[in-house]
Amino acid sequence: MRKSIIAASVAAVLIAGGGIVYATGSYDDWRDARALDDSCRGLVDAAEMQKALGADRVSGKDTGGAGCRAYDPGDTKASLTISVQRGQDPESIKLNADRILAQDPAEMLVPVGRGWPALVSAGSGAEPYATAFLPCGKGTSDDLVLSLTATRATSTGSVQERRDGMTVLVARALKQAAKNQGCPMPDADTVHSAPSGAFEELKKAGTATGTCKGINASAYEAEADGASPIEQCLLADASGKPTFRVAAYYGPYTNAPRHNPQRNPYDYVGASGTNDGKSWTTASCPTGTALYTLEPLASHATADASERQALLSFAAQSAKRHGCSNPNQTSNK
Repeated sequence: MRKSIIAASVAAVLIAGGGIVYATGSYDDWRDARALDDSCRGLVDAAEMQKALGADRVSGKDTGGAGCRAYDPGDTKASLTISVQRGQDPESIKLNADRILAQDPAEMLVPVGRGWPALVSAGSGAEPYATAFLPCGKGTSDDLVLSLTATRATSTGSVQERRDGMTVLVARALKQAAKNQGCPMPDADTVHSAPSGAFEELKKAGTATGTCKGINASAYEAEADGASPIEQCLLADASGKPTFRVAAYYGPYTNAPRHNPQRNPYDYVGASGTNDGKSWTTASCPTGTALYTLEPLASHATADASERQALLSFAAQSAKRHGCSNPNQTSNK
């Protein structure tokens, strides 16, 4: 009898305590934290996501494979989907080719810097994007590729603030994914923000010091980064309007422009060439064959010798930073 009374008393206390826990929201916090840990395995930190995307709560959902989806189960609808894939032609690059090839300077990919092989965009409205690449294993079939697509609670915040938030998220995700997949991390410093001012200031011909260095044309640039798997520079006309994009793609990102649905099937075929206003060249790199492209930002634009020379100058500078061979020179013909 006494044991029954004690058991009933303990149960009553537990039920009452549980009611208090549930009423104060502690149960929701515990459930969210457990779901996030079980699903994302350290790829996402709740506090970082709350700050970057404006989430009130952060839970997690297993999406299969090595990635996950972190989301706010409350009212903000903030979310972060992380894809972790291996190989030279991951599906995530095909799916996000339009983000990788963005033409709006505010939405273009910006290298994270400080040794991180990652890039971030501000996102159109409330949808930032980030991607990262890490050579891993014995060959390109083992390369690690991350893709982060996000939905912010609101579209508030400056372009730079949105990039900074994604920088923190992609750095954590890449570090943890490398650990989970048994890949060595590069020698990278802690980052809390992306380099500022990317593609904002018009540089006069010959004055660029970043990705457009060495180009004899007015241009918009980002910081040059030998760790970044994508580098870009925007050529501009006399009024400052962007006219062409020159870009370098390393590792699996060489497939992004090849998956552009608006391209001609003869674009980017062979070591170098020119077709439909586009020009390209290639170089041999530690991460495989790099692709360097010149693409018009207006459908009617046609590249002349000066734009093709800009591509070669850009490619030579980028290839040197990435430890590649000299790019093929025939695209200037």
